[in-house]
Amino acid sequence: MKLDGYPARASNVTDTGFVVATTLEPDGELGFARFSGEYEQLAELPRITAPPVLIGNRAFVEADGIIHEISVNGDEPTELRTDYLAFGRYSAVSSESSRLYGVAYSEDIEKYATFSLNLDTGRIEWTHPFGHVRSSADSDGDRVFAASPTGTIRAYDAADGTTLWKRKTGRNAVLTYHDDAVFVASMNGVTALTPSDGTVRWHTESDWIGSVGTLPEANDSSVYAILSFYSNHHRSRFAMETYIVACNRNTGEERWRKRAKFGTPLSVTEQEVAIESVERVETTQEESKLENSLSVFGVGGARKEQYELNERATMKPILRDDVVIVGDDTSIVAYDR
Repeated sequence: MKLDGYPARASNVTDTGFVVATTLEPDGELGFARFSGEYEQLAELPRITAPPVLIGNRAFVEADGIIHEISVNGDEPTELRTDYLAFGRYSAVSSESSRLYGVAYSEDIEKYATFSLNLDTGRIEWTHPFGHVRSSADSDGDRVFAASPTGTIRAYDAADGTTLWKRKTGRNAVLTYHDDAVFVASMNGVTALTPSDGTVRWHTESDWIGSVGTLPEANDSSVYAILSFYSNHHRSRFAMETYIVACNRNTGEERWRKRAKFGTPLSVTEQEVAIESVERVETTQEESKLENSLSVFGVGGARKEQYELNERATMKPILRDDVVIVGDDTSIVAYDR
């Protein structure tokens, strides 16, 4: 399935397919890709910056500072009545059917801000200046958690935006919420926080992390982070190696790590983990090269499957019983399992 830009999908899928957008293109689009291989364009939109959000049969996507509501059933798109609100690198999240939470640039206050958007009224309920283009957010329904690349983590009351707590972690901090825990990946390591008060449950410290590749993810056994480490004790961006690191979600103890492509989209289920992996392959007796592929690992770290990529993984993989679906440059490719 070939698109005119790099695909980014909504994190949740339906029984029949998934919503996908082409991001960072002057002439972008939003469409619905069916698991059968058919594709239906739903709307043409300029400069989509972040993956769409799917709630029921409604997709919400920000394009050029305007948030659009688009039905996957083919109804006419509508624009929400917000002032200019431009998402950063990461999408907004929804913990219920009536609100979106995230970090975006607000023209109203001329700063990046954590926000709550009421989808029934199409109005912003509250904003608080925070973060910048690489800030991330998540929610447990009662609280909204936001991470700034400066390392500050804040929790807000989801109803009125009151700040509940603040915690300092490491630079390049990004977060995710999963099952009564906030997990933060930063240049200081991986940290687990208590959602109610920000108490540190555990922290895996490292002085050799040079960058954080993408949002962490978690399941019932582990938390997974894409981290780049300085190699050979040289603190240079030209001497870094990137890994997916799996830590025990209850203790923080490292369970395993594998070489990964920096910035690889990461997908986690209760049984599997999918990333773009990197391996050194011998070409002759004296020479070798790095090869990238889409790899599916079990939660214990054993590789179960490997699929060839023509270019690079650009969309969060979808793991189903009979198929693996991934964005390969500007194409969406399905591999039989």
